[in-house]
Amino acid sequence: MDKLNRRIGITSVFTAAFCGLVLLSTGTLLFITLKNAFQTTRNSLGMRIESVIDEAVAEVDSYFDAIEDHTHWLVRQFGTGAISPTDQRQLKEIFTGALSNLPQIAEVALQFTDGAGIVYTASSSELSNVEWDPVFRVSTPSSQGQRIRYETGYWSIRPSALTHVREGTFMKPFQTPNGISGVVLVAANLSPLSEIFASDAFLGQHQLVRFLLLNKRVVLAHPELKEQNTIDTPVVSRLQDPFLKELETTERSRIGLIAEIPGVDVFTTGDSRSRPRVFAIHDITRPRSGGDLTVGVHFDPKAGEAEIDRLLSIALTGFILLVGSFIAAIVLGRRGAAPFHNLANVAQLVERDKLDEIKPLKTGWIKELASAASAFNNMVEGLKERTRVRDLFGKYVPQNVAALLLKDDGISQPINTEATIMFLDIVEFSAISEKLTPAEVVETMNAFFSDAVALIEEEQGMVTQFQGDAILAVFNVPVKVEDHAEAAIRTSIAIQKRIRERDFEGHELRCRIGINTGALVAGAIGAADRLSYTVYGDAVNVAVRLEQMNKTYGTEILLSASTVRLAPGYDFKLIGEVPVKGREVPVEIHTLADNQSGT
Repeated sequence: MDKLNRRIGITSVFTAAFCGLVLLSTGTLLFITLKNAFQTTRNSLGMRIESVIDEAVAEVDSYFDAIEDHTHWLVRQFGTGAISPTDQRQLKEIFTGALSNLPQIAEVALQFTDGAGIVYTASSSELSNVEWDPVFRVSTPSSQGQRIRYETGYWSIRPSALTHVREGTFMKPFQTPNGISGVVLVAANLSPLSEIFASDAFLGQHQLVRFLLLNKRVVLAHPELKEQNTIDTPVVSRLQDPFLKELETTERSRIGLIAEIPGVDVFTTGDSRSRPRVFAIHDITRPRSGGDLTVGVHFDPKAGEAEIDRLLSIALTGFILLVGSFIAAIVLGRRGAAPFHNLANVAQLVERDKLDEIKPLKTGWIKELASAASAFNNMVEGLKERTRVRDLFGKYVPQNVAALLLKDDGISQPINTEATIMFLDIVEFSAISEKLTPAEVVETMNAFFSDAVALIEEEQGMVTQFQGDAILAVFNVPVKVEDHAEAAIRTSIAIQKRIRERDFEGHELRCRIGINTGALVAGAIGAADRLSYTVYGDAVNVAVRLEQMNKTYGTEILLSASTVRLAPGYDFKLIGEVPVKGREVPVEIHTLADNQSGT
């Protein structure tokens, strides 16, 4: 409590935030005053830079789209059988034509699933058979996101099969009609792109230097690379461009005199030891690029110097005040709003019952929020404990019974109603279990019970007892099921079908099922401090006897007449009237007609 009293009150926080808003409004007024003077220069510079960036992005898209389109075309041709990946004469004609029309392609390769492959290079104009070193083979993607990108095509910097020189390569898997599969790999020749980037681009009297980077350090295109004969791509540190080499090492400063460009980051670099330089960079979103592509330009800040000098003296004071008030507003706004955002997010997780994803709220220094966070954390811990109890309870008691008991504070009143009982027993499981270890017996039973219980619960049935290798299930208690007789029949058919379709921990099983409909009592019975929810009555005994009669009549599913009358949607075969132990009146029994029992 003393700690809560020493924390800052929420009134003080709002007062500080209000002062920040006042300061921000002053900066806004200064900004409005300067806006007209700055607008023409800012828009002019921004539009020119945006135009240069847009042209470069278009060139990059066109350049790499052509490679991707050719790769997709090859995959389609292989898939339809129009081109055979093993016909080297045909492949050479196709590859020769492609490389003559697409100078951006340096190499086309096919890698088959066994590691063998074919490579055609622009430099040699010849096909070469290769055996990929396992280190250089295209690996199978692990995550779902990687598999999706892999199936639609994916860019990667990887070694050439012939020279082991690292190349920008677009990859996509193929599958032929006759079962041949592999990966098409098309490597890019980046020198032509550098030639395009080296063409003249000016801002005022100053030339712009354009470049393309992969993951901020690998240089894919730059004026220095237009004469490069090798297809190996250099990193930034190996270029002679001093400004680009210092891009990530020198301090960045934002430029307020250039209009904001959507998606483009404009700033200056340089310190007391180097000349300043203006950069404009844009990150290209290409889902299959295999990394982050950055298109950028840099130029001398003296471009547009006359306009900047004319405005600088006016803008300086207003800019300083604006930046100061803006920073203050951000800091105060974030700190003040963060606890409320956190509380809202956690409350949504509670609403969606995702308690395991909730991290405790930080109390902070605000007295009221600290108290609320502490109470909320205690509430979440209580909910987690209740969920753990419910989940653990549900493993030993059917979920619908557990929900009923929790709702009624553990008091379950007996119910006298009509329901359909299904009794299931595994055939000759004692003989099977004699050949197994105790652990194998448990694993086999759990595997079978998991499938059977899932099928029972799909029809809103409830398992009341596991009796060794047998299951007693009831339909219409405690959850009402209008067609409970047909639900029990559907379940029995599904279980017989499932047991034929698969084995359980390597063991084939068979089962017999008895189904009866009648009056029963459902409720909790047992000692005062240990209860079990079950059903009992003559209807239950008849279902058990029917299961046993399957041995006599060579059937898998036997049903009483009371169940048959409630299932008009099925065809049945009359077995006859048979005496049942414990009953004076014989029971009319049926089995499902042919082709309805899951066989």
